[in-house]
Amino acid sequence: MRVMTSRERVMATLTGKRPDRVLLNFFAGWNIAVREKVAARYGSVDAFCDLMHTDIVTGVLPRFPFGGAENHARIMDLEQYLELTPDDPTAPAMISTPCDQVLNLTVKDALRYHEQGKAVFCHAWGVFELSQFLYEHDGLPGTEMALLNMAAEPEKNRRMFLKLAAWTADCVENAIKAGVDVIELSDDWGQQRTMMFSPKMWWDMIYPAMKIIFDRARRYNVPVLLHSDGDVTLVLDGIMQLGIAGLHPVQESSGMSPQHTREKLGPRYCIMGGLDTITALPVMTPAEIRVEVERVFSILKDSGPYIFSDSHMIQDDTDLDVVVAAYERAYELAEYSH
Repeated sequence: MRVMTSRERVMATLTGKRPDRVLLNFFAGWNIAVREKVAARYGSVDAFCDLMHTDIVTGVLPRFPFGGAENHARIMDLEQYLELTPDDPTAPAMISTPCDQVLNLTVKDALRYHEQGKAVFCHAWGVFELSQFLYEHDGLPGTEMALLNMAAEPEKNRRMFLKLAAWTADCVENAIKAGVDVIELSDDWGQQRTMMFSPKMWWDMIYPAMKIIFDRARRYNVPVLLHSDGDVTLVLDGIMQLGIAGLHPVQESSGMSPQHTREKLGPRYCIMGGLDTITALPVMTPAEIRVEVERVFSILKDSGPYIFSDSHMIQDDTDLDVVVAAYERAYELAEYSH
């Protein structure tokens, strides 16, 4: 089989075809301290990614729908947000404005990597994460307020989720028209060994809103890969019904089992992940991480579509030598036999 470009590899993987090898990816963005360490040793993040044979570049959409972070910090009332008109999701600034200092690569800048044959993901924001950003203060997400609104104001919160979903769907459509290959839709629903709210609340409030975003991407035949931290096993059936092409990260450190998840998803859906940023990267030696990568590949490589990736952005508690060992071993194992 001929060697594919990264872009061809991604589209094959997410449409149920076997590529020439497993895709390699670094998730979403770069911790500032890690980025500086990488640049000091390898010259740049781009040079490091090339050395690690990664296939995907991710541009990130803005995450404050109502006038930016400073404006969000002044508003703490759900009713007030319901009355506001969000920023224009079709404006050129939506794909050219950095999300923040960590997720700083814009969609517009990411699209330039098409010239190198790379696949371009657009990292977009789901309704529960956006609801936390509504109440972000001093850089801390308003998770408690978001959960309180779900419990205390279910009808208003349902309306808010639908409003946020419509905004994200328009942002996603804007990015698709600009040329992105895949939508990476981020909405964290899990925690350690369970969800942050009941499955009933998820089906009642989150599923209908998220379906709007998924359906918009599917209108253009663009795959959607869902990112949701924590253990989301309880709603895997619903996640499949949303219309995912893949799921990230299937977080073992939160209690999710890659074996059970693969059995549940079957061979049709892609799993992205396998390199845990809590129980593997920060605590293992290079030799140990190589064995860990071998274990992960034995579960996920041949059981269905797979993208090797960190479970979240690599943190400053991880030795770069361990990261290098992980990706080197993954590349050694990546080729499929045909």
